[in-house]
This record gives sequence, C-alpha cells and structure tokens, in this order.
Amino acid sequence: MLKVNAEKEKLVSALSKALPIVDKKTIMTLINNVLLYTKDDHLIVEATDLEISFRTIIPVKIEEEGSITVNARKLYEIVKELPESVITLEELENHWIRIPVGQKAEYTIAGLAPDEFPKFRNFPQDKILSVPGNVIKELIDRTIFSVSYDDSTYALSGILTEIEKSPEPEKTTVRMVSSDGHRLNLAQKDIHQSFESDEKFSVIVMRKGANELRKLADISDEIFLSADEKFLYVKTDTDQLIIRLIEGTFPDYTAIIPKERIRTFLFERKEILSALKRISIVIQDPTFKGIKISISPNMMKMETLDKKIGQAEEKLKISYAGEPFDMALNAKYMIDVLQIMKSNLIEMSFNDEDSPILITGEDDKGFIALIMPMSLEDE
Repeated sequence: MLKVNAEKEKLVSALSKALPIVDKKTIMTLINNVLLYTKDDHLIVEATDLEISFRTIIPVKIEEEGSITVNARKLYEIVKELPESVITLEELENHWIRIPVGQKAEYTIAGLAPDEFPKFRNFPQDKILSVPGNVIKELIDRTIFSVSYDDSTYALSGILTEIEKSPEPEKTTVRMVSSDGHRLNLAQKDIHQSFESDEKFSVIVMRKGANELRKLADISDEIFLSADEKFLYVKTDTDQLIIRLIEGTFPDYTAIIPKERIRTFLFERKEILSALKRISIVIQDPTFKGIKISISPNMMKMETLDKKIGQAEEKLKISYAGEPFDMALNAKYMIDVLQIMKSNLIEMSFNDEDSPILITGEDDKGFIALIMPMSLEDE
C-alpha cells in the first residue's frame, strides 16, 4: 500500500496544477479525485474531467509502492496548510489516506480504489512538434478573450491552432485564431525551426484546454505537441496534458479579413485606451458598451450611445487627413484589444460603415484584430 515522503513545495505545486482540471460539478465522485501512484522513485499525480486529462510527476522517497485516488481539493487544502517541509502520505485499509504531522496531529481522508479511474492516454510518438512556451503563451493571451460563449456556434467555442511551413526558409509559422461572431483575433509567430510536413497542423482547442495549455507554457521553455482525430497531446519535462478537440470546421478567417483598406487613421494606444475606459464607466450594460466615434482631420470624438444613466464625450488628437465620417462599435471589444497590444502607435482602418474594423500595430507583428461595427441607429 502506498507510503511516500514528498517535499511539501513540490507536492503543493503538483496538486495546484491538477486541481483546475477536476470537474467540480460532476456527481461522479471518482473524477472529483486525483489519482496518486508510485513509479521509479516518483509520485505521479493524475486528474481528469473526461474532456481534459493532466499528469505530473514529482520525486519522492518511496517507503511502499501503491496507488490510490483521493479528493483533490481536500488533499490540496490540507497539505498547503501543514507546517511540515516534508509530507508523508500513507494509505490505510479501505483506501483511506493518512497524513501525519509529527507526533501531535494527523489527518485522514476517505479515498477510492484506483481501478475505475479513467486511463491516461499515451502520447503519440509520431508527428511531435516543438514550440517555445513563450510563443504559445503570447498567442493564447491574444486570442482567448474573443472565444465564443455561444453553445450554438460550437466551432467558435475554441481557438483554432495552426502550424505550417513559413514562407521563410528554415522557419515554421504558429498561428492562433478566435472569433465570437462579432470580433476576430489572429496572432501568429515564426519560430526558428523547420516544419517537415507538407500538411498544415490544424486543431480547435476548447477554452478550458487553452487556459491549461497557457499555464504550462508560462512555466516551460519548450512545449511538445501532437494530435490525433480527437485529442491534442501536450508534454513538457514533467507534465502532460490531453485535451479533447472541438469537432467541426472553423470559418475561413482569411475571407473575413478585408484585402483593401480605404480609410485609415493612427492614434496613441494608451491615450485612447484610457479614454475608452473612462467613457465605459457611464454605460449601464457591462457587455454592450456601444460608443459612437466621429473622425475628422486630426480629431477623434468618442461618445456614449446608451445615455440612460449618464453621458460621456471626449475629443482626442489622431493622425488623419481624409473626409469626416462616423462609426459605432462596442468599446469593450476595443479595450480588450488595446490592452494586450504593445505598440505605442495603433493603425485602425475600414472601408465603410458596414465593413469590419481592423486594428494593427507596428510592434505587434503578426497580430490582427477585427471588430464588426454596430449600427448608428442604436444611437
């Protein structure tokens, strides 16, 4: 029966990474648990909600080999609060687990037999791709917020992830795209390695899976990816993540992005972002933050469409020399985009009042944000 001694810091880290995977809403008690088992001087920790599975390993001192499943949150919260630097986990009869604290205290938690715990899928050994962790993190950060929450648009409820040969020799393009039907974000990076396949790697990763992938990318220099028809497989030195893919076809985003840009103006990102945040304060609806934008030579006027609980208007300098025009859009969408961009000078362009609004920046190479305009009749 399982008995191990683990460094508290490493055990807490492993359980904290597994805990978000556990399905908190399910009535299936078994997948409220983590699976713990020993192998080669390590403790393996697994968690699943049947859509996403996670595995991590930590070095431990093994006194007895074994395996058990135990409630993930209870184990995590007890271990986190213990004063000991080394934690003992000891399996008792009937799948209980004991956590002694010196000679003064002990905690016991009821567990379950590990036999019925869902089996972890093996990482495919063919078609493994390597991507720097910082690249994956940046691309997810620039696309996750425009994923659709609408269950009827199933293919849009995740991030399209593509990897293909770059036009530049010895380089590979990694691209992520998301859309909720009202806006679209595209972010891509070229990495310094060859992509051997002539076929594009293309999958749709669910929002929760993308968030967990981002967490791994944030702490890992290198992420290894593979996929089959149903799952994306992710691996680092110590962790593995398996994400069920979203079935269906992502819309052709290249057809949505306008090829020509008739009207273009430039503005200071931080100045406009601050003004948008101020104006949004007086708009009652937290998601439908409609504003009217009036553009004239070297001047932008922004004002609220919804005037039920207050009104706001600001005039700011921009770089524009064309004919005056008006447009309307959701200020929240624009705030979301400007907050994750790096460029000081932002280019905004569109063709007419019904065409998509494009937002780009010189220091945000490979990133395009597209926002559909609102009707000025809402005024």
